[in-house]
Amino acid sequence: MKKIIYIISLLTINALFTMSCANGKEKIEEKRKPMNYTVVLDLSDRILLPNQLEKDFYLIENYFNSFEKTARLNLVLTSKDRFSIKIIPQKYSPLNVEQFEDLLHIYLDETNIKDKNNSLESMKRNLPIILQNLKKEALYGKVSKQYFGVDIWAYLHDNGLGLSKKDYININLVLTDGYFDFENQAHVIQSKNLYTSTKFLNELPSGNWKQVAETKQYGLLPIKLDTKTKWVIAGIAGKKSNDILQTEKITYFWEKWLKQSNVIEKPEIILNSSKTEMNSKLLQQL
Repeated sequence: MKKIIYIISLLTINALFTMSCANGKEKIEEKRKPMNYTVVLDLSDRILLPNQLEKDFYLIENYFNSFEKTARLNLVLTSKDRFSIKIIPQKYSPLNVEQFEDLLHIYLDETNIKDKNNSLESMKRNLPIILQNLKKEALYGKVSKQYFGVDIWAYLHDNGLGLSKKDYININLVLTDGYFDFENQAHVIQSKNLYTSTKFLNELPSGNWKQVAETKQYGLLPIKLDTKTKWVIAGIAGKKSNDILQTEKITYFWEKWLKQSNVIEKPEIILNSSKTEMNSKLLQQL
């Protein structure tokens, strides 16, 4: 009899322990804030650089892999994590931006429970194919003057807040060389020494450029962004071979601009280098 009671007690304790673990796991899942991974892709004439899109796509695929791991940390069925790629529209470009953006996102909070795992698998399988099709469409010209340039300032002014989702941990990966320049500067807005373009970089001296920039308050016109969103700017590269400080200048003004636009956390700036080196720095931020 004592043996039977002992066995029943063990079974009861085991059942209670299992229920406790299950409840604990559910509570952890409830407490964990979902992640919102967003890519903002600059397809201006920077993509004419050798292997640039290969680097961009390598980062995007690894960024997606990080998203997938996050979504699978607990039960995929309960995951509300989000992943999307946004393409900054370019004047005169034949690229169908909306069509590609429709293909390049997965919102698990808007996906039926029974379809979540299949959606993840489908995106993982098709992402490289879609990106290669994007490359074919994006490379519509062979020389720089065939690309008008993307308006990063206007895009983030109009859409920046919308990239972040309330009650989510938001990470925005911007793939760009960092310049806010165009073939035609006629539509650039200026307020004192604040601009919507980085054309003012040409007015800064090589030696004491930072001192001049701070004294004359050069910079980009601030916009309104979500304060807690994390920003990673990858692919920063200078266009002038005779100015080795170009990347330092671009980094300085990006950091200043995001700070003045209410972003609390200092952005991570990744210079354009080998894809493995860039990816290593990216993964450190995720």
